[in-house]
Amino acid sequence: MEHTSEHATLTKRAARAIEKKIYSGVFPPDSPLPSTRTLAEQFKVSQRVILSALDILEAKNILVRQERKRVYVKARSLQDNAREILFFAYGNEIGVHGIYQAVNDMILNNKTQHKLDYFSRIISSSEPFSQKRFEQELARLDNLGFIDCALIYGIMDETTMKKCMKLPYPVIFLGECPDSGKLPEKATIISPDSCGLLMTMAEYAIRKKYKTLALAYWENILRHRYEKKSFEKLTAYLEENKMPLKLYPVTGRNIEEVRRNFNQTAPQIIAELSPGTLLAAHNIHSDEFDNRMLLPEEKWKEIDLITLTIPTAGCRIKSMSRDYRDMQQQIIRCIDSCGKNNGTQHIVQTFHYKVQEEPIINQEKRS
Repeated sequence: MEHTSEHATLTKRAARAIEKKIYSGVFPPDSPLPSTRTLAEQFKVSQRVILSALDILEAKNILVRQERKRVYVKARSLQDNAREILFFAYGNEIGVHGIYQAVNDMILNNKTQHKLDYFSRIISSSEPFSQKRFEQELARLDNLGFIDCALIYGIMDETTMKKCMKLPYPVIFLGECPDSGKLPEKATIISPDSCGLLMTMAEYAIRKKYKTLALAYWENILRHRYEKKSFEKLTAYLEENKMPLKLYPVTGRNIEEVRRNFNQTAPQIIAELSPGTLLAAHNIHSDEFDNRMLLPEEKWKEIDLITLTIPTAGCRIKSMSRDYRDMQQQIIRCIDSCGKNNGTQHIVQTFHYKVQEEPIINQEKRS
């Protein structure tokens, strides 16, 4: 008899190997698996290990035992030939993130997407995401049933990505490339054009002939390579067009703390600005700033405000609209081709931004 711990290790490896063959189509839906003897010979383990591995896969709702102990691969979905897509997102206050909004819109408006059955696992917190919690979530994802593909959103490094790629189904990462600039072998990641947001704002400021552009931003973001690049491009563009830029970094460990610190310092910031300035808030999710309660218009008539985060329904200042359609179509293309690509892919996709000059609250009244 095999040693208990060795048996458990071999069982887990065999279950994972069989599961991968199921996902890759070697063992298709509604078809019987090869005999335990055949599987044991194929994976070079005992039939007892195979039987235990099949128990694991049956518990995960991937296999079903039928008459005469035949074991079948379970049907994929109630929808005919539908592909089951997991959306897993984690991080600080996920709902205010553009990529989350883009994918969530895909899920809620699934009319145009052929044969994709989505479900989500969202972990959102005002506190930084802990490694321990991440390991727990990965263990849960490893035990899900039939998944054709997972969309995983969250800022991560190479080590984190490699752990995600050990899941028994294909993974597509959404978000920025690791700060190292390197991707694990055979990883696929779709990133937004990191410069688009700030450059759209800068081009607007030049076009509208503001005298100065002031930018309040979460200080922590400049630790990331992609944000450094966008700030460098912004600075160079404004220098070329001879527009002064004033930067106001705001400290904070998380979004909530940054919001609080910004609300305290915003009156001091605006008091330093001269008439004809456009003051922008970047990665600062302050409803008080957006609804103009923090900096009343009657007091600061000659300074315009713009929020670069996703505006809420009560927004009374200029804001930035986002067109996610190209990003969504790119995600669909990657889902359609997942499992077929053996190379490493970093796809940079443009978000289309546009300055909304009229406050959202006025647009709602008019409609």
